[in-house]
Amino acid sequence: MEPRPLAIHKMEALVKQMQDPETGVPVRCQKIFLTSIPSAFIGYDLIEWIIDHLNIEESGEALHLANLLCQYGYIFPVTDYKNLTVKDDNSLYRFQAAYYWPWHHRHPDNVEYAIYLVKRTLRNKQRHALEEYELEALTCLKRSLTNKWDLITMQAEEQVSFTFFVFYLQYIFCFSPNKSQ
Repeated sequence: MEPRPLAIHKMEALVKQMQDPETGVPVRCQKIFLTSIPSAFIGYDLIEWIIDHLNIEESGEALHLANLLCQYGYIFPVTDYKNLTVKDDNSLYRFQAAYYWPWHHRHPDNVEYAIYLVKRTLRNKQRHALEEYELEALTCLKRSLTNKWDLITMQAEEQVSFTFFVFYLQYIFCFSPNKSQ
């Protein structure tokens, strides 16, 4: 694996500072209408944190840096997932898991891509519908990986059910009425 560019190294160090539970961006359960979103933060808090901790004087510069972090994949919008921009308002965002950060330069193999596409088909069809080129890729992968297709489907189903289970646990621990103060 080739060495990381200095810009990537600096962005990752900044994101790690942002994720610090005591001095970082305030991450907590957020509410949108009647829905509770665990482990999220608002755009305003992100911009304020950048201004305060990096001694930036203009909010436009902080907003630009936040947008770069979003476009590089370190943070992502919770509700407007097709538009990778940060807004200085009450829009919700989450930190991306470090596993998916750009420095993992490796390219996914066909099995990983097939699992990803199957997971997308298992989720809500309207929100995560496959694009035309993805449908074609899924068909080709299904033909070329026929001997592994049961394993791929089973792996995708397990990952989707595990994700729902984790969100369910976060919801319970975040909004439980018996939560100790």
